[in-house]
Amino acid sequence: MFIIRLNLLLVVVPLCAHLEGRTWTTTSGSKSEGELFEVVGDRIGLRIRGREYHFSIGRFIPADQAYVKQWMQTPRCGACSGTLGTRSVKAGKASYHTACFRCMVTRRNFGPGDRFRKDDWGGMVHVDHFSATGVCGTCSRIFPKRSAIKEQFFADGRITCGPCLKDGIFKLDLLHQVDKRIWPSLMEAGFDKPRGELELLLVDRGTLTREASKINASGNLRGLTLTKYKVVKGGNNPRTTFNHRIFVLYGLPYVECVSVLAHEHAHVWLNERFIEAPLPVTEGFCNLASYLVLQREKSKLSSILLENMQNSESPVYGAGYRMMRQKLGQAGWPAMLREMKGKASPP
Repeated sequence: MFIIRLNLLLVVVPLCAHLEGRTWTTTSGSKSEGELFEVVGDRIGLRIRGREYHFSIGRFIPADQAYVKQWMQTPRCGACSGTLGTRSVKAGKASYHTACFRCMVTRRNFGPGDRFRKDDWGGMVHVDHFSATGVCGTCSRIFPKRSAIKEQFFADGRITCGPCLKDGIFKLDLLHQVDKRIWPSLMEAGFDKPRGELELLLVDRGTLTREASKINASGNLRGLTLTKYKVVKGGNNPRTTFNHRIFVLYGLPYVECVSVLAHEHAHVWLNERFIEAPLPVTEGFCNLASYLVLQREKSKLSSILLENMQNSESPVYGAGYRMMRQKLGQAGWPAMLREMKGKASPP
């Protein structure tokens, strides 16, 4: 199963300052026109044709890396990332253009002593007006409810923002396309494709909860794997057959589906080998599969999901992931998979 805890509050506000566009060149020679809007660790955010992407800074030539270092040394607005001038205001550790320092609901500027909620995208809302906003269940983007469309409020109680809705997986054929995308990364790490029959299903929250109760699972689940097996002993053809069902919440954006399916396929891999271990080990291991595929994605959402896994307070999904991530860093994937196989207890 796959569970995620989101602690970030995100929002989009109009840009009030133009960011400098430039041609970015990768070490392989590919070129793209884009605007640098943030630097997070060793990843940079580029806005290309209106969409936001995240790339490893090491992907680009030295001249671009030098530009990033210079960009970071310039004081910038905490909302729009534009260069700060004389008309700015400081709040906490960040500074803002006066035009950016406003509530997204009322569009009024904050005054001295006002309390507000801020997200990692630079958006802000006064605490008194937070009830007039929705929070995306995937990226935690805050948006005014008055600007939302009805499709952003799912029948099972979930809420999504406009960008995540646009990338949502609502049809089974799209889920199969996502499934195909993750396998090159999984196989490169050493995962084998399932030996048994496997069915992918898109379901609502109620169905996922009911299916999860069959294995006493609960929580903010995004995906679930149920496996049945049959052992045939003796005769001319002794064997074990498997039947897997992977349930995925409908409407998750593409990048989150990539993460969820990778996690669930790791469960399938464990189930076919009858690997038994404490939950922090198994769920932490399955989160490593999510980590593997999210690293290959180039969206800001992938960076957010990676950060959420790393910072999760869950003793199973968070602490388990950090423990297994440390082991992976020390041993690598081949040794990690061998260690997990050593925990097998076949019937």
